[in-house]
Amino acid sequence: MIPTYQDADMILKLYDQYESERLREAKAWFTAVLGQKEAMAPGDFWGRFPRGSEGFTQFTTLYGFFEMVGVLHKNGLIHPDLLFDMWYINGFFSRMYPIIASWREEGDIHIAENFERLALAELDWIRKHKGAEFVPQVSYAKH
Repeated sequence: MIPTYQDADMILKLYDQYESERLREAKAWFTAVLGQKEAMAPGDFWGRFPRGSEGFTQFTTLYGFFEMVGVLHKNGLIHPDLLFDMWYINGFFSRMYPIIASWREEGDIHIAENFERLALAELDWIRKHKGAEFVPQVSYAKH
């Protein structure tokens, strides 16, 4: 299905949120902390950024944005071609996943479930639109 002007409007509204001051701060934190060459181990993350800390807030702000986008995607309210051409979701999810997985091990299995669903949908989209050779190898996908 071809995207509509309404689909484009939705992407632009999401982009406005993505570029908000709050999300800019969260993205800068992500780059400085989780975007480094070496992935941060979950234990190190929780030691540095316990619940209630500024770092934890930055983490949840960023994952919360993608969780919301995932809900919109799951319910067919956002066009996947526009969404996945606009953002590389797995660039965020792949770095956040070990922390999310450790959080789930504490009992809340629903943490970031729509964010994960969105990341997996993006992998399928990449495979279909760009080719299998462009699909990143990630630990949370069943290839």
